[in-house]
Amino acid sequence: MTTLFIDKSTIHGSVGVLALAFALSACLGNLGGVDGAPPEGASGTSGSSSGGGPGTVIPGEALECNANAVDPGPSPMRLLSREQYLNTVRDLVGDVPGLEAALGPANEASAFGLVQPDVTQVELEHFQAAADVIAAAIASDPARLGDIAPCEAGAEPRACARQMVVSFGARAYRAPITDAADIDRHLGLFGVGAETSYEHGIEMLLRGMLQSPRFLYRVEIGTSEKVSERAVKLSPHEVAARLSYTLWGTLPDARLNEAIEDGSLTTREGVAAQVGWMLEDERGKQLLHRFLGSWTHLNGLYGVVKDEGAFPEWQSRSFRESLRGQADAFFDHVLHEQGGALRALFTSTTVFYNKDLGGYYGVTGGDAFQALERADGTASGLLTLPALLAVQAKPAESSPIYRGRFVREALLCQQLPAPPANIPKPPEVDASSSTRERLAQHEVDPSCSGCHQLLDPIGFGFEHYDALGRYRELDGGRPVDASGKVVATRDMNGEFVGVAELGEKLAGSAEVEECVARQWFRFAIARFEQDMDGCSMERLLETFRAAGQDLNALPRAVVETDAFLYRRAIDAGAHAKEMP
Repeated sequence: MTTLFIDKSTIHGSVGVLALAFALSACLGNLGGVDGAPPEGASGTSGSSSGGGPGTVIPGEALECNANAVDPGPSPMRLLSREQYLNTVRDLVGDVPGLEAALGPANEASAFGLVQPDVTQVELEHFQAAADVIAAAIASDPARLGDIAPCEAGAEPRACARQMVVSFGARAYRAPITDAADIDRHLGLFGVGAETSYEHGIEMLLRGMLQSPRFLYRVEIGTSEKVSERAVKLSPHEVAARLSYTLWGTLPDARLNEAIEDGSLTTREGVAAQVGWMLEDERGKQLLHRFLGSWTHLNGLYGVVKDEGAFPEWQSRSFRESLRGQADAFFDHVLHEQGGALRALFTSTTVFYNKDLGGYYGVTGGDAFQALERADGTASGLLTLPALLAVQAKPAESSPIYRGRFVREALLCQQLPAPPANIPKPPEVDASSSTRERLAQHEVDPSCSGCHQLLDPIGFGFEHYDALGRYRELDGGRPVDASGKVVATRDMNGEFVGVAELGEKLAGSAEVEECVARQWFRFAIARFEQDMDGCSMERLLETFRAAGQDLNALPRAVVETDAFLYRRAIDAGAHAKEMP
């Protein structure tokens, strides 16, 4: 993480600002430690065929809990996501015109637990451009400048800037700034700009602070208070930041800061007590929506391409927004009307429609979403959400492969082997043949059958739904055959017909229940579960089960785990790396 600002002195010519911004990070060293990736062969890894050949599926292995050896696992520094960055800036300084354009497009991993990639040069330029836009907006607005860096007439400008570093920095960095040398490093930026004016000095200071790793990353050092040989407590400020970014996607607010001051965040019970009111906040109400949208890959909906000739309606952003809105209406229904029941997520017969989507169900809709019961076997919770089915399909046809893989990886947490290098070209779409017929080669070709026996038989159960998730009775002029089969699972093997029967299998599976807990852990902790997480996973899963598989219980369950409450001590000798 110490290389964040290397080679940026050439960008926009801001040599002085960047050199000093770089120096602001000198006290951090290398805080990442282990990067959060599972060791080779660990449960939950993705994208590797280690441990299995063609046709071998590697399920998530049970993790053992050793309550006498508390180990929270790795706590890698996490770069703020684009959404977190925008939320944080909004809560720090208010709305900033032009910020989203300066920050550039999102470039975030869609799978939970993936190792965070290195920051690219393009992303560095976007961070600098964003910092420049924010700083200029504040420095040019006397009211905003007065809020962030007030300086009464006759006051010594450097003293005003010092106060701004302490007060603004504590919020921006999510931790107090108390070291005199650290404050002086910040004031070096102010001094460069103050040769022109106080306003310009504050602008330069803001530009540096908003590019510091302490702002862009969620930095955690921990305390000297040991919980075990492998764990130390986090500081109250670090706990507050974990809570606020996990539950809200932004920095702590005034009420959380009060909890820091009164000692509420020093115990497991005190931390858990914050969850209720935080979830009642408007920001907290979106948490499980964010999880469900990420888990089901719906966040990639707007980037999906469909054949313009076959699906002209897809070219309308309004149509795609309706698909996502429908999914959110369904998630709301499950979380609030169905008690958050995992079973309802897979088997609910309630669908939602508006004017764009009424045609899916043979009705006419209006601007608002309306609920409709579909007791004819064509609706089965998220499995028949058009948005999900469209994402898990090809541009011009359905895809049993994509849909089968989604069930294996997202709902069963199974690791699939990597595809071979010599994959044959897929058959062309032919209006006179069904998708199932075109994939028949997978059953007889030895180079295909080993892997596709895990995917296609599950995916065929979705064949009543086309590439836009619309129900159909015919495919290629032939009646749809939606019979399927599940193999290589712990408790749901067997044949089924159609998505409704598959939904019942999933709803009754302990393997699926465990996978939901794993996926939530990956989402909330931002890494894969590993061997040392046995106690954290056991606590999380027990809480979920005790709540009757209520998805609403997941947030409280995770904040009570060792992985959330503690971190490993930083080995300064092994990891510290001073910057020039």
